[in-house]
Parts: sequence; structure tokens; C-alpha cells
Amino acid sequence: MSEYTYVEKPFLDQLAALGWQIIDQGDGVPTDPAISHRSNFREVTLKEIFKQSVRAINRTNDNQEWLTDEQLEDLHEEILNPAGNSLIEINQNLLHFLLRDGEWKPTVDENTTTGEQNPDVHLIDFEHPERNHFIAINQFRINTPSRVKNHIRPDIVLFVNGLPLVVVECKDANQFTANPMYEAVKQLRRYSDQREETHEAGLREGEPRLFHTNQ
Repeated sequence: MSEYTYVEKPFLDQLAALGWQIIDQGDGVPTDPAISHRSNFREVTLKEIFKQSVRAINRTNDNQEWLTDEQLEDLHEEILNPAGNSLIEINQNLLHFLLRDGEWKPTVDENTTTGEQNPDVHLIDFEHPERNHFIAINQFRINTPSRVKNHIRPDIVLFVNGLPLVVVECKDANQFTANPMYEAVKQLRRYSDQREETHEAGLREGEPRLFHTNQ
């Protein structure tokens, strides 16, 4: 409880003061995925928010939204099934290039409003930050069947346009936690299945997909 009271809740309050939408689920185990804008606890993105936000920030010169539902579905699937054989490779493909509009930009087949072929799509509006959708959700439960534990619960996940860009593990310095930074890093490595001892034991843990769009 002290972790939530002294670290997690103050951080959520600080984010709220900066204009983030906050979904505070307390410090227990969530039981309803709809509260976190999901249909089930296996989802790592906020799909409907992604579709609404990406549609809104991609407009024609005369300010018309042009992405179709099918195109938005395909873009979301592209995010969920990225190229890369490791978490680092996937980070490079998604975060450094796709999200930052670098060498590899997401495209769709056609802008059906203007007729433009293979137009680029922006997933985040870096020129007008206020046009993006910012939401922070605490106790973000993700079910992990057939792994060491049946679910993980990162303390706070920060989403921009429905994509998890930041995963926060809160730790309180107390009689049980002498080195909170070390414990937080260890926890995040467990969540992202990066602990060597777990791999050496032939086991899997956590949910690396949550970390595809963050570092």
C-alpha cells in the first residue's frame, strides 16, 4: 500500500496536472478489462483509441479525415506483428523509425479522398503535440498464460494514441526495499522476459509485446 500511496498515486497526480487522462484502478488486481479500454487482458494496446487518434491526426489539406476503418485495422495489425528477431530489433523498427517518421514509415495503399497512392501515415503528431491522445493507466494487467506467472501488472503504463510508449515500475524505499531502482529494473526485466536465469531454466515470463514500442 505504501508504494501506491507514496510513489504511484503522486506520479499519477503529476501526470494529471500535465494534462494526461488518468485511469486509476487502485492497488488491487483489475477484473474488468473494459475499464482500461480493452476487450480482454491479453491486449497490450488500446485499439479503439489508436484508431480514433490516428484517424484524427491524418487529414487532407482541407482538413478532412481520410483513413478508412480497414486501413486503420491493417495499421494496428502491423504494429502488433513487427519485423525483428529480438526486442532490440523490434524497438529499432517500431520506435526509432516507424514512430519517429524515420527511414521506415507506415503507409497505406491509397488515400481514397485525394487519390494519392501509397501515402505515409503519421502515428504521432510531433508538430502539434496537443492533437495526440495521452492516457496513463495504473495496475495495467496483462494475462500471461503458460508462463511463470499467470499475469503481470506494471504499475503505470503511459499510452500515446493508444500505443504503450512508457512502462513505469514504482518502488518505495522502505524496510523491505533498500535499493528501489535495482528492484524496479529487475521487475521490468521480468515483465519483458529478459532475465537470463529464466531463459537458462527453459522458462518464459512476462509479455515482451508490451515493450515493442518503448525502451
